[in-house]
Amino acid sequence: MFSLSPENGDHLRELREKLRQDSRDSLQLLKNLKDNPICSIILDEASRCITVVWKQYATNTQFRYIHENLLMLICTHRVCKILGDDTALPTIPSEDRAWIIDKWFPRAVECGLRFAASKKPDTYFGKLSVGQIQSAAPADIECRSFERLDEAREWLETVAARVG
Repeated sequence: MFSLSPENGDHLRELREKLRQDSRDSLQLLKNLKDNPICSIILDEASRCITVVWKQYATNTQFRYIHENLLMLICTHRVCKILGDDTALPTIPSEDRAWIIDKWFPRAVECGLRFAASKKPDTYFGKLSVGQIQSAAPADIECRSFERLDEAREWLETVAARVG
């Protein structure tokens, strides 16, 4: 199983240092991972689900910092589902899409992530980005995208019966 090894700590430390030297939004992200100008993160331990509400574009460093922290939450709290409100997500650069697919997904699977549902972004390039990531997800993670957030949430509730 994936472990929160020292190299993960080193990577997070590097990301934190980059964020400290970045924008005001990055500093706010560092101060409050759960609610900042880039996203809000809500952990529901009872349903083993994390909800991520994207508020704006995330830089490469912000995007990876958020996802590394999501990975820690998945591992620590045995989360098996993620719900994404991607409405305000304008796009995800190709480098970050590749990183999610090649680096983040395998570690998330090791930690127990099995289901991901999202509300489609409003923008064309956002939809394209999310669609590419979801279509390249490993077979161990079932991904679905919906027009409305409540539809995505309802689908995740139906898969709860399949979670062991």
